[in-house]
Amino acid sequence: MDGVDYAAASELVGYFEEETTELPVTEKLPEPVNPDTTVAFLDNGSTVAAMMWESVDAAAQRAGVKSQRVDAGFDAQSVNAAVNTVTENAPDILIAAAVDATFFQNQLSELEEAGTTVVYVGSSNADEFGLLDSHSGLGASRVNGEVLAAGAIAFTCGTGTDFVFYRVPELNFSDPQLEAAQAFLEENCEECELRVVDIPAATMDTTASDAIVSDLQANPDTDFFITVGDQMQIGLPAKQELAGIDVPGMGQSSLPPNIEQIKGGSQTAGFAVDYNAYSWFAFDEGLRRHQGLEVSYDDWQPWVKAISRILTPETAGEYEGGFVASPTMEDDFAALWGAD
Repeated sequence: MDGVDYAAASELVGYFEEETTELPVTEKLPEPVNPDTTVAFLDNGSTVAAMMWESVDAAAQRAGVKSQRVDAGFDAQSVNAAVNTVTENAPDILIAAAVDATFFQNQLSELEEAGTTVVYVGSSNADEFGLLDSHSGLGASRVNGEVLAAGAIAFTCGTGTDFVFYRVPELNFSDPQLEAAQAFLEENCEECELRVVDIPAATMDTTASDAIVSDLQANPDTDFFITVGDQMQIGLPAKQELAGIDVPGMGQSSLPPNIEQIKGGSQTAGFAVDYNAYSWFAFDEGLRRHQGLEVSYDDWQPWVKAISRILTPETAGEYEGGFVASPTMEDDFAALWGAD
């Protein structure tokens, strides 16, 4: 179709369909890890945070250091109280996963004075607080948005032009992903239109799929949908069939039920994320910066690929028990840390 750069979209999708073969970080730590190193993890109370804590704790055990989980919650008061506790204990490394620094900005200077390295992952506003834009932050979210937009073009074979983005306003990476998706479509699909429909986070596991069906019924010209939360597709194919519609889609963070749907052919594609690998990368950043190494993420594509993969019916069957980006990842990190 004129005005559609199908080749560019297919190239990006193809890159993320490939299996990860190596870590984007290859430099060994300059010094052995001090066993007295302390790592605190802010747990916002979500299911993903619980998974991340288990992974951070496992990484700490492998590195031979001490780890502590701190219950932070999502609201300003609980986060502030949690970081006050952290500040009193002054850990060497603090991993704040999807915990907005707006709620603990007053303690950042105290943490810096105490020598605490703050690893700020899962939030897109690091620059507002002088923090490093880290994993699943602004740069990574922009790549994810581009991948979703490329998927809309590629999986409609360059013929689709009417797309919808199901945004989750409470997830602060939704807007950067949306903006990146819009920019990608403007550059690579002159005729494409991208509607935006908000889906509340509290409904993602309950009524989100019903809302999607209603939206697609009300907009019958929709060719493809993209979303930041693939879990909203769980059970969606059956509901679409009952409603007499068939609109393909792709979402990020595909869960095992999504992968089963993809494997069975009822879901077109997914964008799976390995939260275990994500957590180990955050932990690795903490160790490196604590030892005085400069960590930079100039090109986010290889870092996103290291924890993510676009899955299709041809590849979903490789992950019966859930997506694993790299089976050797933990051993590879241990070798870099001198803990193998």
